Amino acid sequence: MNLMSVDALSDFGRALRENIRETKPKKIIETGTYLGKGTTTVIASAIRDFEIDFVKFFSIEVNPQYYRSAYIHLRDSGLLGIVTLINGLSVFKQQLPDKNEIKKKFLDTEWPEEVYIDHSKDLRIDKYFEETNFNVPDGMLINCLEKLDYSPDLVLLDSGGHLGEVEFDTLIPNLKKSCIIALDDIFHVKHYNNLQKIKEDERFAFISLSREKFGFCITQFTPDI
Repeated sequence: MNLMSVDALSDFGRALRENIRETKPKKIIETGTYLGKGTTTVIASAIRDFEIDFVKFFSIEVNPQYYRSAYIHLRDSGLLGIVTLINGLSVFKQQLPDKNEIKKKFLDTEWPEEVYIDHSKDLRIDKYFEETNFNVPDGMLINCLEKLDYSPDLVLLDSGGHLGEVEFDTLIPNLKKSCIIALDDIFHVKHYNNLQKIKEDERFAFISLSREKFGFCITQFTPDI
């Protein structure tokens, strides 16, 4: 099983597609394109199938090899014209945890038993560090938010496990209007802490919540006015 993929026919794929059918988002940001065969394809095909016009859909991938594979897949699927692929780091480089911070949070910290953590302990620090160690433009999440007037309709956060909380904490203070926020892997170190924040924050309302695979949620976020 490929733990990094999202099947378009999974519960998450169906829930995401149904939300797009209902809400008709025009401004969309996704982090963690990976190979483009999961949620990127789900979102782009829903935009096409439900005939949503004048959409700005940005999908961010830090790994140049994954970016190229996603480009080829979306091109061959006839979906490339719907999504703007960006090869870059979602957050700013100074926000990335260094190896000591990765060790402290993902090796030394005791997580609840239900929470999945990638990689064996002897490889975890280096593997997480390598996932974002590329010479590419940074700050792409803020860059995309700026292009959308900090008012996206839908944001899906699905980058590497050590980036989930950094991305979430970057996104939320910068939203100017109500927005659908989808998180994949909420019973994973990627988004487990974010799930707890959502549960304690009255600005969020759950639309979907599932334990499928490593869990997912789709929420409505309404910032303080």
